[in-house]
Amino acid sequence: MKSISMLLLMGLILVSDVSAHSLYVEFPRDLSTDANAEFWIAYGHGGSADQEIATLPVARIVSPSGQPKELQMQPFQGGLKGDVAFPEPGCYIMDMQMDSTFFDPSWFGSSGSRCQVEKYGRALLPVQSGQGFGWSSGTGLEIVPETDPYGLKSGQEFKARALWNGKAATGSYSAVVVRSPEDVLVIQHSQQTEQEGSSSDGSISFTATRPGLWVLSYEATLDEAGEWTAGEDDPQGHYKKGEQLSFEQIAPTAYLSFWVNK
Repeated sequence: MKSISMLLLMGLILVSDVSAHSLYVEFPRDLSTDANAEFWIAYGHGGSADQEIATLPVARIVSPSGQPKELQMQPFQGGLKGDVAFPEPGCYIMDMQMDSTFFDPSWFGSSGSRCQVEKYGRALLPVQSGQGFGWSSGTGLEIVPETDPYGLKSGQEFKARALWNGKAATGSYSAVVVRSPEDVLVIQHSQQTEQEGSSSDGSISFTATRPGLWVLSYEATLDEAGEWTAGEDDPQGHYKKGEQLSFEQIAPTAYLSFWVNK
């Protein structure tokens, strides 16, 4: 089994405020049908979990043929760790979603719309082939790659499309490198944004400037009203478990983790 436990224990990344939190996945660069691979899901910066994840309402691995299977995980270093097998060659897609939250700017003395905040995460795990890399669930906010991740190299263009419930979503994107391929134990003292931009039709295109484990994020704001039900009491006392709060907008962010080779 390919292990990332030592990577996480010894290679915790010291980060500066220039990089935002991400729902991302740490996993080995080289994958094979001959061995299971360990993974670690976290919400934070590369190598650190800044917000503990106890469970995820959606956590599955999708096979190259599009068949989903629930991930078996256990708590580790503030995130969730497990391992996956690859019965056949192709691109496996790890698909995740965090519990939704609620944001009201009036709590901080500001004006603006009340929002339901959603976080979605995916990881591209090509195993000896990129077959199946363009899988789409057609639900929520998702980043669907248009570039085959198998053998993707530094200096090449990476293309994707952001979709909200299967339709193009206007928004903005940014990408950071959270892990170096030369030595997985290298401490990265900061994560400068490698690429960023905005899109009116959900299209994303940029050059993968250097090798490493990349995390691409896409943020959107949608004028969709509804009601959010609190799953637990708010630590600041703004609401109680089971309380329903109305919102005017949905603010989803999607994240995509993938390796770029030399």
